[in-house]
Parts: sequence; C-alpha cells; structure tokens
Amino acid sequence: MEIETRLFLICHAPLASSFHGVACHAFGQRLNDAVAIDVLSHHSREQVAELIEEAWLAAGAPSQVLLLTDLMGATPCNGASLWMGRSKDNLQIAGIAGMSLPLLLKALTYKPLMPAELAEHLLRSQADCGCRLEAISARVPPQHQQ
Repeated sequence: MEIETRLFLICHAPLASSFHGVACHAFGQRLNDAVAIDVLSHHSREQVAELIEEAWLAAGAPSQVLLLTDLMGATPCNGASLWMGRSKDNLQIAGIAGMSLPLLLKALTYKPLMPAELAEHLLRSQADCGCRLEAISARVPPQHQQ
C-alpha cells in the first residue's frame, strides 16, 4: 500500500469545510484524505493546535501531513505552526498559508509526494497563492506560566 500525504485544511469557520466540500464536488467523491478543521473566532492558537492533534489522532495519526491554512499570521496559521513545533516520532510534515481552491485541488492531485516535496511543488507552481509555514516552539513564555 502506497502512503500518501494527508491534507489538513485549517481555516476560519466555515472555510475549511467549504473548501473540503468544493473539493469533494470537483473530484466527484467524498475525500477522506483531506481533513477540515474550522477555527472559531474565540479559539486561541493553543486550542487550534489541540484541534489539529485530535483530528490527527482521529485520522489514524498519519505519518505524512501537509497543513493548509487560510491567512499567514492569523489564529489558524499560528495554531498550525504551534502543532508543527511539537515533536512527533516518524511524522513528516509541511505547511502552507494562503490556501486557495486551485492550491487545494493541486495538492489533492499530487498527494503521493512527500509533504515537503508537495509544499515545494505547490509553492513553485503557484507562488502567488501561498507562503511557507515555519514551526514555532510549544514552550509557554515564562510570563504565561502558572
């Protein structure tokens, strides 16, 4: 069995579900290899990271993940970056901010690529559609510790 990259769509509600629905329509089938996570306005980046963790576990803890978020610097993106920064054994992960429908459809088409390779391909072929995410530390700053 060939392992493919699992896509996690992390966007302000209801964008993730909407993108997923349109992609299902475009491919004419329910897409189980794309997970939609709709982020509500009251969610913190820590809560978003927890939502991603729960979705990742519910999806069977896939070993290859590409995170796609809507806006660089917004809570979904910051939560995705935080989740990326948490160490996970044997997990290959990459992320892109600035998701669009063309970017999503291309990601679904090229999901046999490894996450980093897929992210590079998407950014090269649609450079104006997104920018690379970087992992941030999960460490809480001293002033926020209890």
